[in-house]
Amino acid sequence: MRDLGQSWAIKPARGSQGDGILLALRREGNDWFKGSGTKLTPTDVMNHLRRIVDGAFSGDNAEDAALIEPLIRADKRILELVPEGLPDVRVISLREHPLMAMMRIPTKASDGKANLHQRAIGAAVDIDTGIITRAMCVGEEITHHPDSGALLIGFQVPEWDTVLEMASKCSAAIGLGYLGVDIIIDENDGPMILEVNAHPGIEIQNINQKGLRRQMILAGERC
Repeated sequence: MRDLGQSWAIKPARGSQGDGILLALRREGNDWFKGSGTKLTPTDVMNHLRRIVDGAFSGDNAEDAALIEPLIRADKRILELVPEGLPDVRVISLREHPLMAMMRIPTKASDGKANLHQRAIGAAVDIDTGIITRAMCVGEEITHHPDSGALLIGFQVPEWDTVLEMASKCSAAIGLGYLGVDIIIDENDGPMILEVNAHPGIEIQNINQKGLRRQMILAGERC
């Protein structure tokens, strides 16, 4: 436990929808604290690791492995929206063509996790400009972050051209024609790919108030 450091993320290797993810944002003595302010003792962390290994979050109760990663720090411009947690951008692409995007923004209620099923904010991002045009949280449309009070609508996602370029290159690199790319923007290294999803969820269409079919047709016409 002493080697875990100041901030970290623990994830089940076979988890989904953010289940089983434990985030520690800061440390005080032997204890850590979640985004909500809840204290995590070494015993809490060890019990969570045991649950992961026992398959509590694997979907079929099969034995699993725990992934322990250092916590990435968001770009300072993004921290204007939310003081803690790590927002990410999901870009849906068809081959090399980005079709639709949203930013997932943590809240205290989501314990610092950028997962919509855990009460994070889903914000529609205009694919051409990288500007947030609409935001939803737990089924309600909002304009400001519920914790920081920051205005979400009109926010410019930093380094948007680089974000789109990364998403475009994933298809050829991985060999998937249709995919969802999750990208974070690190305070030191800029845009970084967090993961690639072969079966991204459809909530991004509700957030953007448009279907992917029309976007796919337009992308096909450009091919």
